[in-house]
Amino acid sequence: MRREAIAAGLLLLLILGTVLHLQYTDSLIEGVEHGLDQTEQAARAGDYKAALRALDSAHSLWDKHRSYAQAFFRHPDLDALQDAFASLEQLLRQEDPAWPAALTLLRYHLEALGDMEHPSIRTIF
Repeated sequence: MRREAIAAGLLLLLILGTVLHLQYTDSLIEGVEHGLDQTEQAARAGDYKAALRALDSAHSLWDKHRSYAQAFFRHPDLDALQDAFASLEQLLRQEDPAWPAALTLLRYHLEALGDMEHPSIRTIF
């Protein structure tokens, strides 16, 4: 009986850890997406300096949680996200009209990262 109680306790601990991880991940991604929304608004208005500040804020938020991300996310996904941040920053600095494509790619990588963390048939098998 004691073994079953320990097993049940461990299972509950794993479930709680998963729920907390999902909440933390969702909150982080939501914060970065908010910064990307501000970046897009400023860039569409032609204010590239404000767009770069908003992008830097979003990137700083992501970097602030880098150690957590490196522990729990796949490294190739993190590398792709970092590359997308750098690409968007470069295009905004150059005031290149191709920046919306880079922003779309960055959002795709961010959403994919969040989607992979949520349990589903696709992510389990």
